[in-house]
Amino acid sequence: MTMSKLRRSSSILTGVSLTMLLAACGGGGDGGSTASSGTPTATQCASNGTCPASGPIRNGAAPGPLCPAALDYSTTFTGGSGAGELIRLRFDTQAHTYQLEIIESPVPKQTGSISPTRAGVTFSGTFANLTTLPTAEQNRCAVALQSANASDSTSQALIDPSHPPVIFLGNGVAGGGIPGATISYGGILGIGAIPSTTFPIYPVLAFAQTETDFGKVAGTWNVLGYHQVPSGGSLTAQSHFTPATAQTTETLNADGSCTATGSSCVTTGNSWKLRTQNDGAFESSNADGSRRYPSFYSQAITNNNNSRAKGVLVVGKLNGALIPLLIRVGYANVASIFSINVDDESGLALLAPNARLASAQIIGGYIGSGSDLAYTASLVYDNHVDLLDPMTMNLTGSYQLDFTQNVPGMVTTTDNSGTGGALIANGRVFAHLAGTGGSNPTFRVSVLASP
Repeated sequence: MTMSKLRRSSSILTGVSLTMLLAACGGGGDGGSTASSGTPTATQCASNGTCPASGPIRNGAAPGPLCPAALDYSTTFTGGSGAGELIRLRFDTQAHTYQLEIIESPVPKQTGSISPTRAGVTFSGTFANLTTLPTAEQNRCAVALQSANASDSTSQALIDPSHPPVIFLGNGVAGGGIPGATISYGGILGIGAIPSTTFPIYPVLAFAQTETDFGKVAGTWNVLGYHQVPSGGSLTAQSHFTPATAQTTETLNADGSCTATGSSCVTTGNSWKLRTQNDGAFESSNADGSRRYPSFYSQAITNNNNSRAKGVLVVGKLNGALIPLLIRVGYANVASIFSINVDDESGLALLAPNARLASAQIIGGYIGSGSDLAYTASLVYDNHVDLLDPMTMNLTGSYQLDFTQNVPGMVTTTDNSGTGGALIANGRVFAHLAGTGGSNPTFRVSVLASP
């Protein structure tokens, strides 16, 4: 989810990842391929690695700035991480410092525990611009976080100097990866134990402007999303960090409620309300114990109205469009074997209009990170997407787009291994979910870097 421009084989932008962030499209099991016949020479080179150093020529237009000339802490990017966190990011490009404010989070402050979480903690530190991308402009707009100092002096935020979190800055958007964490829990007498698992980064997508009038959000939306369930949904689960996905269409009403044809909504529990914290987001919570917030997964340790999992909705304003980013903030609190409240499914989903999508609407270069925790650049042209490692410009995969759209705006995808998926797009942002029928789906969200 970024805004930087991929040269040599594509164009760079912002990271979320989520699967975050928020961002680039792609899927598990993607195999490399060459461009289909009839592909314009300027983009075909991206598939066979013959692009010149300046990269593919696009529409004959000179590229503009990929990100603002300067940023300071007066600009706040609000969004979500793939861990199910509501976050705010600020940068000072002159001092080379940043602030990462974690507003809501299911991520424990400390390894070996499940609560309290790092919600309410602000991390600050320094960053350095990348030097390895193909152009000076790309390097100017991509920053690697070098340190993360917690405001409470105890909360974990991982930074591996050899593979640091990278944020791609754009005009009105920021994304890539924020510091991750190691999750583990010994359980109670071994019951409910979660094996130690390290997430070096969490994908993220955030917007400089958000919409706070829900009446403007009302409409019918396609939904693609990816969550993980650390507990596996059971005190005796054999597998953990279980993936769960959603691919559906729902209608958000002006009063904050939701309707869906033939099923319950996965985006909304109690009606959306603007958060009283004045942080530019909406909330659907179960604070009153009246309605559990919906899940993608079929089971949870606490799957009744005792659950305190919540939904947070950030509606970004970008390129003249509203872009809803849905965050499920899981909850876990175990006081004793007799007092267990665990509904820890957490993650992200993107919403896009339920309207036909033409291939010309998404042609261009994108970048981001996803549920595979890898930064990926995407080159979209005609009915084909090439995936590249933005650090090396090596081709890592590709998939085809089918614009038939039995559901308007829901584009079917297939990679060379036959893995199917779906893509939605809105305001030059797209989400791609691949491998929904398998055990290892991949989710990414991408933002345009180069037309």
